[in-house]
Amino acid sequence: MSKNLIEKLKLEFEPSIIDMGYELVDIEFIKENYENYLRFYIYSENGIDIDDCEKVSRYLDVKLDEIDPIDVHYYLEVSSPDLNRPLKTDDDLRRNVGEIIEVHLYKKVNGLKDYIGELKEYNSDEIKLLSENIGEVVLNRKDISLIKIWLEF
Repeated sequence: MSKNLIEKLKLEFEPSIIDMGYELVDIEFIKENYENYLRFYIYSENGIDIDDCEKVSRYLDVKLDEIDPIDVHYYLEVSSPDLNRPLKTDDDLRRNVGEIIEVHLYKKVNGLKDYIGELKEYNSDEIKLLSENIGEVVLNRKDISLIKIWLEF
């Protein structure tokens, strides 16, 4: 149910969210601590604050009541994407070109399974990183298990 639901919600709401001036990054329908949560993640180059989340949440609340796509009790949440969230889509990569990312591979490439570097470019088959330690590296996307923003502590 969840995958079809997400696709339906994206088709239904993405155009309106774009018209509001935001990008729809992701939708989740998950169970946590015996409660259901429908989460919409939005993005703007200007950042997302509580007023942005409230604006989108009010819109979604009314529209979700109208179309009633979920037959169980759930909580609606709207937020910006978490910095620790995996970068899964081309849009995620586009938003993060020039940022330092960490890339984890299924198997070693050039003797390494993990890379950290600046995301220089990407396409449907590869990503190109510039690493301080090893210079420019091109990785096949099919070999990548996880990409995230590098958080240095």
